[in-house]
Amino acid sequence: MGDLRALLGSFGPKLKQFGFGEDDRSLELGDEIKSISGEQTFLEDTEDRKVLRACLREQAADISGRLKRRRLGAHTVQVKVRYGDFSTLPRRITVEEPIAEASYIYRCWAAWLLGRENLVPGLLRLLGLGVSSLRDFP
Repeated sequence: MGDLRALLGSFGPKLKQFGFGEDDRSLELGDEIKSISGEQTFLEDTEDRKVLRACLREQAADISGRLKRRRLGAHTVQVKVRYGDFSTLPRRITVEEPIAEASYIYRCWAAWLLGRENLVPGLLRLLGLGVSSLRDFP
């Protein structure tokens, strides 16, 4: 591999250590959750609305369960689509009142974003759903 100092200066040897997984710094694990999301990569690219709706419903249910277990609500809902050419488009909406119910995440926001932005003009390789701007919620 050689000496990286010629390319990277005095920090080169340290980068080499990091590259081999050698790092004695302590790992800081924060308890604060900033977002919750899920995504599905399809075995075959699809534009089948039934498949896409089922996927979003499943993701919304999973996200809702995780929010409720942590007693959190979300202000932002995001949908992410990836097309067959690997181009990716995220779309999000922020709401005033926090949400945690799966049906609300799915019906009112995820499906609405997908339709409003016309994000399924053709085949999708991946569909993702996420929430962020989290806060304590009863």
